[in-house]
Amino acid sequence: MKRLVPTLSSGLFGVALMLMALPAQPGLAQKKPQPKAPAAQPPAPSQWLSINVVRVRPDMLTEYQDFVKKELIPTLQKGGVKERSAFTTAVFGEAFEYVYVTPIESLAQYDGQSPVVKALGEEGAQAFGAKGRRLIVSSRTFAVQTRPDLSYMGKMTPQPKYAVINSVHIAPGRNAEFENLVKNDIVPTMKKAEVAGYLVSQTAFGGDVNEYTSLTLYDNFADIGKGSPLVLVLGQEGFNRFRQKAAGIIVHHERSVGRYVPELSFPAPAKAAIN
Repeated sequence: MKRLVPTLSSGLFGVALMLMALPAQPGLAQKKPQPKAPAAQPPAPSQWLSINVVRVRPDMLTEYQDFVKKELIPTLQKGGVKERSAFTTAVFGEAFEYVYVTPIESLAQYDGQSPVVKALGEEGAQAFGAKGRRLIVSSRTFAVQTRPDLSYMGKMTPQPKYAVINSVHIAPGRNAEFENLVKNDIVPTMKKAEVAGYLVSQTAFGGDVNEYTSLTLYDNFADIGKGSPLVLVLGQEGFNRFRQKAAGIIVHHERSVGRYVPELSFPAPAKAAIN
């Protein structure tokens, strides 16, 4: 998943829970006579996410997976990390690559000790880091902001397994044109296609600030194989007209397929039910 930004609270799968704040479900209140239709809700507020892209040494893949499951996850949880979602390439994209999505409560959290230091102390963290570094080729971390105003969450299903990931770089000075294209053309089309979700984020730190990443959620490759929702809804002629509108705005475009990895993830603790 080269240069993946999930863009995935990120709900890429689990990302659907993180990337977008879903409306609260109504309680079992007493039935009211002739309730008025609820007003349209504004988009959920944008959320900061930390994206960590790790390339694993091919000969150390099994050891790396065991390290994450048995050591890294417990250490992060002990250090105060509440949730983390893991994704990897699903056939099409960079092999031996994992992407971890972690919500950022506040940038101020980076003024203090890291979760690993909090959990293990300075000396323990150094030994822990040395152990992990021998398993990987590289690690890169950057921050993105989710863009609920450019996104669409369809019918919730059990966590989607896959996402088609589109990373696009916009010509300098043309961000507003691109965002209007997403709002007025792409999002309405995704709604008509009834996709499980279309989630967008924008790089803030650690990468190109003119980069946007979108994830279209799917349950299986069979649905992915039906083709782009834009082509399915607009037809080839309509899609060609859309491409003409986008010409000059998008200067680079990469596409890959990601898969949610539940065994390397941990969700936020469930909130206690209110009676």
